Amino acid sequence: MTHTLQNLEKAYQAEANATRRYEQFAAKATEEKQLQIAKLFRAISRSEAIHMKNHKAAIMKLGGKPGALVYEQVQVKTTRENLKEPIEGEKQETEASYPQFVKTARQEKAPAAVTTFTYALNAEAQHEKLLEEALDHFGKNKKMDYYVSNVTGSTIAVIPGNAAPRPVQKGEKFIKVL
Repeated sequence: MTHTLQNLEKAYQAEANATRRYEQFAAKATEEKQLQIAKLFRAISRSEAIHMKNHKAAIMKLGGKPGALVYEQVQVKTTRENLKEPIEGEKQETEASYPQFVKTARQEKAPAAVTTFTYALNAEAQHEKLLEEALDHFGKNKKMDYYVSNVTGSTIAVIPGNAAPRPVQKGEKFIKVL
């Protein structure tokens, strides 16, 4: 179980930094009047905060105690640059970090960790796609509403006026990000 707890701690710390980074990117996008992208950054920040909460709960369920958070210095650039920067990080999480974390948690028979890592893995893939689309259409981004699952952190773009995503998990709600 040692490796799984270490991985949960790493992921917990990383998600805390991601939450903060995306909040700061949202503020910059708002300042630059890129309001649709600011909303996307806020949605991703909320998702990362849910992953952080889930990772913390899994640490505690496995008998660990979450360490003190250490926040990294955030380099806030232009909104376009702030879209580019995290794409590689999201890709790293979906292609390497989280798949390895899931594998280790399965080997160590830690279902709570498997669940939280899987939720994060799936949402990070969504984030990567949403960020790439926003970058590809920079300056002409379509208006979208973003909904985030309070359970999984799943982040879904919906055309305004269309219905919110349907919950799949017990107790799940999709919260519209303003």
